[in-house]
Amino acid sequence: MDFSWGTPQETSVVDGYLDWFDHVYQPAGGGALGYRPLLVRVKPTGRPATLLKTLRWIKRKLDAAGQGADFLIDGIERAHLDRLLAHPPAEDAAPDLFLHVSKSLGDFAAVYGRWLEPLPNGGARPPEPSTRAPAGGAPHPAPVVAVIDDAIGYLNARFTTGTAPQRKTRLAAIWLQCEDSITDTDGQIGINCGRVLQAGDIDALLAQGDRLDEPAEYSAMNKALYDRQISPVWHGITAGGGSELASTHGTIVADIAAGADPLDGADTLCACPMLAAQLPPQAVEDTSGATLQPYVLRALRWIIWQADRLQVDGQHRPLVVNISLGVLAGSKDGTSLIERQIAAEVYRREARTGRPMRVVFAFGNDGLTRQVGTFDLEPEAPQSVTLRVQSEDYTPSFVELRPEDPDALLIGMDSLLSQPLVLGTVPLGHSVSLARGSAPAVARIYAIAPQQLDGGGQTSASYLLAIAPTAAFEAGKPLAPSGPWQITLGTNAAAQTVRIEVQRDDRPLGFQALARQSYLDDTALWVWKPPVKTKYAPKADGPVTRIGTESGWLSAGMPEQVYCVGAALCDTGFAAPYCATGGPLSAREPGVSAIGDSSWTLRGVLASGTLSGSATVMSGTSVAAPQITRQLAVLFASGADIGPWHPPSINAKREMAALSALDWSYVPQYELDQLGPLAVSAEAGLRARLDNGYRP
Repeated sequence: MDFSWGTPQETSVVDGYLDWFDHVYQPAGGGALGYRPLLVRVKPTGRPATLLKTLRWIKRKLDAAGQGADFLIDGIERAHLDRLLAHPPAEDAAPDLFLHVSKSLGDFAAVYGRWLEPLPNGGARPPEPSTRAPAGGAPHPAPVVAVIDDAIGYLNARFTTGTAPQRKTRLAAIWLQCEDSITDTDGQIGINCGRVLQAGDIDALLAQGDRLDEPAEYSAMNKALYDRQISPVWHGITAGGGSELASTHGTIVADIAAGADPLDGADTLCACPMLAAQLPPQAVEDTSGATLQPYVLRALRWIIWQADRLQVDGQHRPLVVNISLGVLAGSKDGTSLIERQIAAEVYRREARTGRPMRVVFAFGNDGLTRQVGTFDLEPEAPQSVTLRVQSEDYTPSFVELRPEDPDALLIGMDSLLSQPLVLGTVPLGHSVSLARGSAPAVARIYAIAPQQLDGGGQTSASYLLAIAPTAAFEAGKPLAPSGPWQITLGTNAAAQTVRIEVQRDDRPLGFQALARQSYLDDTALWVWKPPVKTKYAPKADGPVTRIGTESGWLSAGMPEQVYCVGAALCDTGFAAPYCATGGPLSAREPGVSAIGDSSWTLRGVLASGTLSGSATVMSGTSVAAPQITRQLAVLFASGADIGPWHPPSINAKREMAALSALDWSYVPQYELDQLGPLAVSAEAGLRARLDNGYRP
């Protein structure tokens, strides 16, 4: 019997990714962990109403939490709660917390709305920070450089100063996150979120000098963190620790962002303390981003709190945070949780400390992956495109549809082993599933209705096509047919444009190649055409385009304090072919660019391997972004007159002028190489490695 599509069913699901992951991988009744992180704002209660009374109520609830509690908290957020209790915020400055809310609770706001306001899409952006310049023109203390990434070799000599065995780490702290799990300590129920190593912990290991066995230390730590945890994506396989590999994404990024020769006292970066958050391997391997955003945001909040502890003579330090991660599909209109909350965190930190904070993102590497398309639909003229779902893919595939007029969108679907879904509407707030008889669904279309945003406005409506893996390690899991899936779209009202994006599903550095990327196919792509020398990207011959291939975590409305970095070929000044091109909702191009590959033939950028004294190369916007992070740190360390006492636009101009004044600055010429201002660093920490080899 073939698979067949059912009729639309009403649903309250607002995150189709998470719902589909539960359906595919987890048993009924809550899954491996029956809790999900939710950002909430604390509301004043009591008579008279005060925030302190609510904070005390939260503390009592968490202290008394037992099995099946409605919500729990991890150790990092609990420490934040304790700080709030010790130093209560002003009544007009309601704080927020990440709680872990039971999946079985239902409507959180209906139960706890009196005390806590859910913020599933983050908080509204606070007013633009405005502070006074330091008295007497006092220079900035050296900035803090932070990295949020995959496995980070925190014992590497590039993150230290001095000589063994007197070597000292520059890492003030590193949070080694693990996948959230429930803990029970003498009846106290909570959330385990990994382990924090302070500088003293790392220095105690470095004191072993030549006896320090870095691989053995990483292995022991990874065993303690991950040994008994099961990957939610490769279900049945125990997740490992990437820091046991010769090369890791996180170590490479951290080295380019802030690594330095420990004996080079003249290197500005040696005076800059570092912070790092190592994300759980389970979250990193899930390249759909379904579980990644909360870990990244919790890491950013922890970094900010740690940076506040690193004051010099009562003065806060500037902070530069590198995030060389991202996903492809997304709203890209400023309404996602990660976009909104990062903006809020940056503004709050600048207003509180009077010091600049910058977040540096990678723009994306999906310019050539055939994962984005655009349909210009006319009534009674449906259009189709083929989605290639590959065999032996152990992960789900996802496709987002973002129409201008959701109520008028018509959707049809056909695959080799299924009865076609006849072109028609899927009402918002409903879903329609593909299954064989009474067996579990192998595909589902979610019609996600708009959600109200904190501070006003709402998210845009969207549709998500979720497809089960085509292979599995365990019997009984839903498996979808591989091959061509034809997606047909139409409109039953006025003409409209629909954006279609296949979510990234590739293999991160260091993880097994068990995912195979689904992609869009069209006959217009079958004939190779040379680049066209035009100022703007020409319209594609078919629906599949590279326009809008930037990271789904970026949008045109991001604050000036956030950088989006593209990748260039350093000996040409042109963009790397894979570098994404912006779309209509985001910047048309990266704000700034740096080396992604050393040349057409010499791929990648040289950086440290996981272990001290080793070297490796990696390509992409992931290695371009930390070069800008490094230069911003050098700029702030120089005492430049940049900070929240100036309007963000003035700061941005001064920072861009400093970046553009670096050697190897180019103005790209070709439409496929459009990058805007190109700043490629000739700073000794990078150029010396390219010219003279790597110095551990």
